[in-house]
Amino acid sequence: MARNIDVFGFDELEKAMKQCEKNYPSQADAFLMAEGRAVNKRTKSLTPVRTKKLRSSWRTKKVKLYKGGKVRVVRVQSTAPHAHLIELGHKIVSGGRTRERGRKLNRVQRSARGIKSGGYVQGDFMLEKSMSEAQAKFNSGAEKLLDKITKDIQM
Repeated sequence: MARNIDVFGFDELEKAMKQCEKNYPSQADAFLMAEGRAVNKRTKSLTPVRTKKLRSSWRTKKVKLYKGGKVRVVRVQSTAPHAHLIELGHKIVSGGRTRERGRKLNRVQRSARGIKSGGYVQGDFMLEKSMSEAQAKFNSGAEKLLDKITKDIQM
């Protein structure tokens, strides 16, 4: 014996949820791109300038879906081959290569070849700093986006 029980309001709620689901991708992508551009701009301003090549090499990539379409990601990256050295820091080495055939040379081999280590340069962490500064702004913006998307549901 099957009964048709009609529950008031669930049809409207389902329609509203489908509408939110339809609006979400475009609004989320726009929000992520705006945040990515802001991080890119701040990273450029924190980048040290010697030849302007590093500062002008920062790029914001389009929003991409990862993990089966569940995670949206925008990337800020540099095309300069030395960006990671400025960001994270590096050893100062003069006089030649410290590796041969993929293996590190030991101290005796380096001194025989005249290779000297002159210390360590600390990183500037320009991307890391701009990401940490943008975190609070991102969280508040994400909450506003969620409120904007779900305001149509309120009945």
